[in-house]
Amino acid sequence: MLKVFRKENRVIVEGVNLRKRHTKPTQKNPQGGIVEKEASVNASNVMIVDPKTSKATRIGARIVIDEKKGKKRSARISRATGEMLA
Repeated sequence: MLKVFRKENRVIVEGVNLRKRHTKPTQKNPQGGIVEKEASVNASNVMIVDPKTSKATRIGARIVIDEKKGKKRSARISRATGEMLA
């Protein structure tokens, strides 16, 4: 992820939702031409990568008892492998 816009609920992800912009020659870019740039996508469309399979996966929640304090807490798990996520 390159950038997060919390108020707009959008994120910019590297290599996703590429847009082409036609630019005139300037002092910074004397050549001009077509520039590809990542555009933002809604945060609900972004998935977490499973550390075990390195593929995008849905997540779930599981109640876990904390060993140190003995209290219950919620932990995120991968739906594909069942492995706990950080």
